[in-house]
Amino acid sequence: MITSPSNPKIKDLRLLKQVKHRQARGEYFIEGVRLAEEAFGSGQAVRRIVYSPRLENTPRGAALLYLARKKFPTAEWLYVSDQVLDSLSDTRTHQGILAILERREHRWEDLGKREGLILLLYELQDPGNLGTIFRVTEAGKGAGLVLSRGTIDPFNPKVVRASRASLFRLPFLVDQDPVDSLRVFRSLGCRVWATAAGEGTPLWEVDLNLPAAVLFGQEGAGLPAELVEAADGVLTIPMNPEVNSLNVAVSAGLVVYEALRQRTIKVVSSEG
Repeated sequence: MITSPSNPKIKDLRLLKQVKHRQARGEYFIEGVRLAEEAFGSGQAVRRIVYSPRLENTPRGAALLYLARKKFPTAEWLYVSDQVLDSLSDTRTHQGILAILERREHRWEDLGKREGLILLLYELQDPGNLGTIFRVTEAGKGAGLVLSRGTIDPFNPKVVRASRASLFRLPFLVDQDPVDSLRVFRSLGCRVWATAAGEGTPLWEVDLNLPAAVLFGQEGAGLPAELVEAADGVLTIPMNPEVNSLNVAVSAGLVVYEALRQRTIKVVSSEG
């Protein structure tokens, strides 16, 4: 058992809290029983598993440990004290397990072959917003996400937790040039919509049955004028005039589910 937070292997793992090390090494960490269960069951490449006595002290944790040992015999296993895992944890109270996963890389083809909206997120900075957009896009049967340069790293531990494992399953691209992305959208046959508060076509008047990509701007600043002008159209979410704007994750959820509603009605009508 490793009992010192200064152990070289522990110090090396702690570096993954920094984005530059996650990117350079092509890996990131997850923690907690539920996320580990989701990751281990969804085909993620597991490089290392770090666990402490706290995991073994619960039936669910012990079962997870048993299954993981059978499924990942070649992974590096580190048995550490609860105090050492606490020094690695990004949560207030850890559950006794942390796993190092290999970053999965997606391609444009992964988005183009799926039905549903593609969302481009321009320079989002809040990890909770990005994680929530992952979750709502998967829940609303969106095709995937495109993250512009300057957007927070999706493998940030807070983003991973907020995604509630949707990050494992939903295709997404990172560090994309937004103008170049618009060209690719159009090559995929997508109509490109920019979102804006208080101007443009009301959401429910936009035909989202056709292949479409929707652009969402940074919290507070929104989309730059050049991206709005480069889009094929501007859509807005009608709201009480006393409210200036909505949280970007809420806005994304409304747009994704309006697209799902329209597709569902179309399917029902064609079957009828």
